[in-house]
Amino acid sequence: MTGTLGGVVLGASAPATGSAAVAGRYRLLLEPAAPGAAPVTIDALRAAVSQASANFHGVRYQQLARQLPELLRAAEATCDAAPADRAGSVQTVLAEVYGLATRLSVKLHDPGVAWSMAVRAVQAARACDDLHVLAETYRTAAVVLRRSGRHDEAQRMVIQAAVHLREHTRLKAGRDVSLYASMLATAAYTAARADRRDDAWTLAAEAGDALASGTASGFGSNDLELYRSGIARALGDFGAAVDHASRVRIERFTTPERRARYWEDVALAWMGRGRVAEAWVALQEAEATAPQEVRYRPWAQDLTADLLARDRGGMLPGIRPFAARIQAAGPA
Repeated sequence: MTGTLGGVVLGASAPATGSAAVAGRYRLLLEPAAPGAAPVTIDALRAAVSQASANFHGVRYQQLARQLPELLRAAEATCDAAPADRAGSVQTVLAEVYGLATRLSVKLHDPGVAWSMAVRAVQAARACDDLHVLAETYRTAAVVLRRSGRHDEAQRMVIQAAVHLREHTRLKAGRDVSLYASMLATAAYTAARADRRDDAWTLAAEAGDALASGTASGFGSNDLELYRSGIARALGDFGAAVDHASRVRIERFTTPERRARYWEDVALAWMGRGRVAEAWVALQEAEATAPQEVRYRPWAQDLTADLLARDRGGMLPGIRPFAARIQAAGPA
């Protein structure tokens, strides 16, 4: 399918590169809704979305992949059947479901599905009545753009959405502050990926100022410090990346997804410094925290291959059975 996203034309992309064990299931999201799909109550729909979100944050990617097609079809059927006075609420839930599908596609590095899901998420978010869902949808869509190499469009999109959120909420509530700061952090990392050093650190500083000026509810200073590690790494400053990661309080992250992201940044930062033993320790921590993160994410599989190639004389004890286990891993 094709569509527009912030004025940028989107369409089908390259073939999937994510894990086949998961991709075969969540690719069903691209199929038309099954005939006779029945609408459900809005409360039932929200409960199912909460469960799906819990699977994402719990790094249960395969379970989420199995759940999403049926959930999305139920959401579409409910949206089609909704009376005019409930349409906005159902579109909000539909946008959240498509947003989850987009984020799963990004996690599995499947650009084709990510494009399609992002387009549908934005379309639903524009029709909904929730400013926060709209802002979060644009943030997710910007990640899709960034991963396709379209850094300018991605940075512009997320900054414009952040400004819109700030102007309409005045950042009076903690949720507004957190969402605004997270959007600036995304823009900062996007700038870093494009090697725009000044933009990256300026945006990160603005995110910090926003968090310091209000009471955040959600994304906070600890999350921003992890972003700073990723920014430094993207700019090639692996020593600074390690330093920022050392300031992160991992115990403050309440979900396996965020803790796994921490270990990803730590492992890649150490690898960038040439400290393979430390990178190997962090990779093992990632697996202990979230096995499916290591099983299905390209970063973990690529890092495993690099570590295996650098193992000399058993300097990385356990790396070979680890690599064999990851390579042979099947459905959970």
